[in-house]
Amino acid sequence: MAYSLYKRSHGGLGFLPPAPARKKLLPLPFLLLPSSLLPPCRRPSPLKAMAGDDVWPPCNVTKSALDARVKAGILRPLTDVELPLWIVPSANDREPNLPPGYVVCFLTFLDRGFETPVGRLIRAILHYYEVELHNLNPNSVMQAAFFATVCEGFLGVPPHWNLWLHLFKAEMSARYVGGEKFPLRVGGCTLQLRQQRSSQYIWSAMPSLNRGWKNGWFYLRNDGGLLPAYTGKMVTECPQKWVWGAPAEEQKRLTPLLAGLEKLRDARVTAATVATAFHKRSLLLLAQR
Repeated sequence: MAYSLYKRSHGGLGFLPPAPARKKLLPLPFLLLPSSLLPPCRRPSPLKAMAGDDVWPPCNVTKSALDARVKAGILRPLTDVELPLWIVPSANDREPNLPPGYVVCFLTFLDRGFETPVGRLIRAILHYYEVELHNLNPNSVMQAAFFATVCEGFLGVPPHWNLWLHLFKAEMSARYVGGEKFPLRVGGCTLQLRQQRSSQYIWSAMPSLNRGWKNGWFYLRNDGGLLPAYTGKMVTECPQKWVWGAPAEEQKRLTPLLAGLEKLRDARVTAATVATAFHKRSLLLLAQR
C-alpha cells in the first residue's frame, strides 16, 4: 500500500544536497540473502578483548561469497580486470591493505541495500557525520535503507534530508573494559531513531545481534570518489552536531511528510513491511539511480 502524500512539485523543501494497541514486532530477518550465504562467526580473542585492544577481525570473505551476491543481483559483476569493482583481501592482510581508490565494505552492507555508485542519502550521511563507510554498522545501513524506502515507496518523495535529521541521530559505539572506554576500529557510529520521535515514524525494530559481520570485509572500488576515502579512521568522540535535528526554520515544512508517516502508522505499516517491499524487488535503495 503506497501513499503519494507529498508531491515533488511542492516548493520550498530541501531535498538532499549535491533525505490502536502497539503490536510487538518480531526481529527482522537478514535481507536479500539466505542465512547459508552469511559468513560464519569468528569470535575475537578473549585476551585481546580484556586488554581493550580492538584489532581488525580476521577476514573470512571468499570470492564465492561475493559471486553469490552478484548472482543475487545485489553486487555488480567484475568487468574491469585492471581496476576491478571489488577485491577479496589477501590472506596476508591482517588489517585492510587496500589499493588507492578503494574503501572497506562488508557483506552485510550489501545484504541491506548498499551498492555503488552510492546514492545521495548515504553520501550525505557519511559526509555530515564525518565518518567513513567502515565506521557504520549493519543496523545503521538498514536504517538508511528503510528510510529511503519509506520516502520513495510510501511518501512519494526522494529521501528528505531534513526529515532524516528530524527523526534520527548518531551515537558513538565503543568497547568498555574495566570502566575504560576504547574506540572501535569498525562500527563506531550508530544511526538511531530518536526515542522522543519514535511515535512520528513507522513501527520499527532493528536486530539486536549481527553476529560475525565484522569478519565479512572486502575492498570496494570508490567510483567517482563519492565516498569518503579510507584512512582507517576510528570514532573517538560524539560531535555535538550528531544529535542536532532539522533547522528550526524547516520544521513547519516537514508537516506534510509527518502527516504522511502518521497515516502509514495508522495503516500498520512497519519496518517488516518495508523490508518485504524491497526484498521482493531486490531493490538497492542506497545506490544511485
